[in-house]
Amino acid sequence: MDDKDKFDKPLSPEDITNPEETAAETPSSTPETSREEKIETEWAKALHLDYDPEEARRRAEEINSRASAQTPPPMPNQEQQTANEWPPRNEPPAPAPQPFENVPQPAPYHQPEPMPQTYLVWSVLATVFCCLIPGIVAIIYSTMVSSKYYAKDYEGSKKASEMAQYWIIASVVLGVITAAVYLPLSLLA
Repeated sequence: MDDKDKFDKPLSPEDITNPEETAAETPSSTPETSREEKIETEWAKALHLDYDPEEARRRAEEINSRASAQTPPPMPNQEQQTANEWPPRNEPPAPAPQPFENVPQPAPYHQPEPMPQTYLVWSVLATVFCCLIPGIVAIIYSTMVSSKYYAKDYEGSKKASEMAQYWIIASVVLGVITAAVYLPLSLLA
């Protein structure tokens, strides 16, 4: 019987009582070994581990004794509790401290105003298709809008948005004027 077949099927009485296999597989084959010890021994052999059933039994008993030692004592009855009560009943109990008594309250949440439009796409298009220098200035102001907004300078971001819009218009107007002047001159020449 190879090892793979041995672990795929459950143990049968023949496997447990066969003296040739059990003597070869288990280090101490005594008749009182249980089925669980056989399984543990076979697992240890398959995993190439040293397994001692006596050591395993001793460790299990040690763990059980520690668990029983950690159980809490029983609750005292009412007579014992009143005799040992602190503070005595004739004194009123001290008031419990309030945990958040002197902590400053947070400011109410202030909803920021929405970010102004950046006009970045229009700035790039005006730079490429119309006039270069005013378009570059428009790009600079367009990028300043989001920077100032996230720095909580809401007025500065509004102003930068307006300036970007003005420079886009200037770039388009200068581009149209340049085209209006350049095209007729190029046709005459």
